[in-house]
Amino acid sequence: MALLIGTRGSPLALAQAGQVLIELAKLWPGENLELKVVKTQGDQWGLQAPPSDLSGIPPGLFTRELDDALLNGTLQGAIHSLKDVPTTLPHGITYAAFIIREDPRDALISNDGLSLAQLSAGCKVGTSSPRREAQLKASRPELRVVPIRGNVNTRIEKMRSGEVDAILLAAAGMKRLGRESEIAEFIDPQVMVPAPAQGILVLTARANDHEILEKLRVLDHPATRICAMAERSFLKTLQGGCRVPVGALAEIRGEVIKLTGVIAHPNGEMLLKDSVSDLSDNPTGLGERLAHFFLQNGAHEILNGFGRV
Repeated sequence: MALLIGTRGSPLALAQAGQVLIELAKLWPGENLELKVVKTQGDQWGLQAPPSDLSGIPPGLFTRELDDALLNGTLQGAIHSLKDVPTTLPHGITYAAFIIREDPRDALISNDGLSLAQLSAGCKVGTSSPRREAQLKASRPELRVVPIRGNVNTRIEKMRSGEVDAILLAAAGMKRLGRESEIAEFIDPQVMVPAPAQGILVLTARANDHEILEKLRVLDHPATRICAMAERSFLKTLQGGCRVPVGALAEIRGEVIKLTGVIAHPNGEMLLKDSVSDLSDNPTGLGERLAHFFLQNGAHEILNGFGRV
């Protein structure tokens, strides 16, 4: 009987899910593994919603159908980009593995191979992320931010056709699609703090399916799990969703974890940014501490009007 692992059907989702299955097959050579594509509400929303529609986005938009398939036994496991997963999992579902993190940075792709600093005033930069828009406007206010939708391939095609001069995407997605050579610049996290958990894939399963959890746990990467917990705790304490202009990046140095967070208004005029460090044995507490600092120093004003988890 096959062990069914679910994924969304976008080119990026299929590419990263295929890589995960290859790694599982290496560790469980006798296991019959099968990938099952599940269409989610988020896939349809991504095609139809207007770029300016930031309100009324429900939690689990890109995960609910996969969660349902786990709970009803259609799937034994599911692969997600962690930044698509609500900060509180549905009852009965748990994390089986945090897969070793790919590059967490944002990346600039431009028609002429120009870096961010080389783009001239008035150049159009495409992004559908309020977080990227806010930090871009804070660092390069003379550039024009243009909403752009679609999967990675679609956005690059729109750029090549002249809709925009450059686009901002996650470096991890470009790498997983084998398109790293098209990246003009990896954006320094000091300039643009990535989304919480950017570059991290997770495997989820039913909380009571101990046999499957044990099988999938072989891919768990402790350092990635710790960083994810810190970044997601920061996001959860702020009650932010994937459409909220919040960034967070955790880095482990020896026994110490450093967490950098940012909250920025999409107009680029108000930006809060700070870092905290502590021993890595309490990443959740570290994320909460940084979030409370932000909430005490103006974060409520920025978060007003954006979706919540």
